[in-house]
Amino acid sequence: MISMKGKILVLLLVFVFLFASGCAEEDAGTATEESDASESVATELQENVPQENVASGSGNTHIIYLEYYNATMQSVTRSELDISAGDTVSWWSKKRQGTYVLVSEEDLFPDQNLAYRVPYSYTFNTPGTYLFTVKDVPEMNVTVRVN
Repeated sequence: MISMKGKILVLLLVFVFLFASGCAEEDAGTATEESDASESVATELQENVPQENVASGSGNTHIIYLEYYNATMQSVTRSELDISAGDTVSWWSKKRQGTYVLVSEEDLFPDQNLAYRVPYSYTFNTPGTYLFTVKDVPEMNVTVRVN
């Protein structure tokens, strides 16, 4: 018969194992992000954020991350995006302090302040080519082509 201390030890070991296995999955995601970062400055983080091209309503949702690394290194995860009419694009800021200001060069919507992990979404219903920039960061721009 196992003593009370033995039962507590077994229970503690089970919790440690479960915790460690959960951490291993998160670490694997981080390692993937680090290897992607070496190939491209623009990485996509998977922190409780919807996956790209997720079906929603009548179209798909596409994610664009605005990345902040430091004062001299900022980027978007993609500079061009081809979508279908009826699809939605969501812009997500990865800048923990401050905001980015998303600008539609074709005035599809008013300038949008994007706070950390608070997305702005827009559904494209009209075919065409649209340019989006981030105010005061000219290298952060995206062309969206709607078919």
